[in-house]
Amino acid sequence: MLPMTYCLDLCRAVVCAGAPEYADVVLFDPWVNFAAIAGLTAVFLVLGAFFFARAAKKK
Repeated sequence: MLPMTYCLDLCRAVVCAGAPEYADVVLFDPWVNFAAIAGLTAVFLVLGAFFFARAAKKK
């Protein structure tokens, strides 16, 4: 799945909390969405910093 899926699903969970159609609208538990967002952010932040430092050393 795309990383944006977790962000949108978390927004849906917040907006539809308590609504009868909650189970039909939300794909994952909000904690799963939050963990996926945090994990992907950490991974891409480390990768981005690594490749940026590597590119800066080549100059």
